[in-house]
Amino acid sequence: MAIIPTDLLDRIRALERQVRELMGSANTTPALNRIMGGEVVIGDRGRLRVRTSGDEDLLYLGRVQPDRGENEPQQGFVVRRDDGSLALTVWTASPDTLPVQPVQIFDRRGNVVVADDAIRGGLARPYIPYPLPGPADTARWESTGSTAWTTLYRGPGIAQHPRLHCVIAAEGSTGAEVRLLVDGVQLGPLGGPGGGLAFAERLPADFGTTVSFEIQARVATAGDAVRCRPLALYGVQS
Repeated sequence: MAIIPTDLLDRIRALERQVRELMGSANTTPALNRIMGGEVVIGDRGRLRVRTSGDEDLLYLGRVQPDRGENEPQQGFVVRRDDGSLALTVWTASPDTLPVQPVQIFDRRGNVVVADDAIRGGLARPYIPYPLPGPADTARWESTGSTAWTTLYRGPGIAQHPRLHCVIAAEGSTGAEVRLLVDGVQLGPLGGPGGGLAFAERLPADFGTTVSFEIQARVATAGDAVRCRPLALYGVQS
């Protein structure tokens, strides 16, 4: 057997080591968690999907369900809280009947608290009432001379906020009182001539339910009179 020089064997071992290092580096993919001066493109009906540590869906960006048709996927945006409840969506649950995607914000119970109108634009939720113009002449306000509580105004409303802001103007004899009833139960304090009635209290009604508002008044002494006029009934935050 021919004698191989020692330096040649060392060079062969070095070459083998270099080959192994090259193969190892070729099979190793660096972490792609930073983008400097570039962009991420997700196409061909793909989507970005983020999941919680409990393997629950947290965010969809791109293709969302349901599809618009057999060969027409729906692209949108869905965000959930970490408890799984919907928080924000840009999508339509019924592409066949409502093709336009509304933007919707949900509370923790699944109620749509903010949304744009997908048909004509503008605001869909919450419903915001316009203050009703009233007579400037206080003599034309509803009035009573009864010492018992008498309903002077009555009307429905839709509960959308956790609290109610109420303003009622009152004018009349000393000791007269006004109050607001919600579904037959007094809400807030009593008011009277001079300062009227103004308060903000928790509205005892579930979201979306229709409630009945009543404004009642009474005088302290027979022969007196009190007049009142509702100025504002607004839903406000807690």
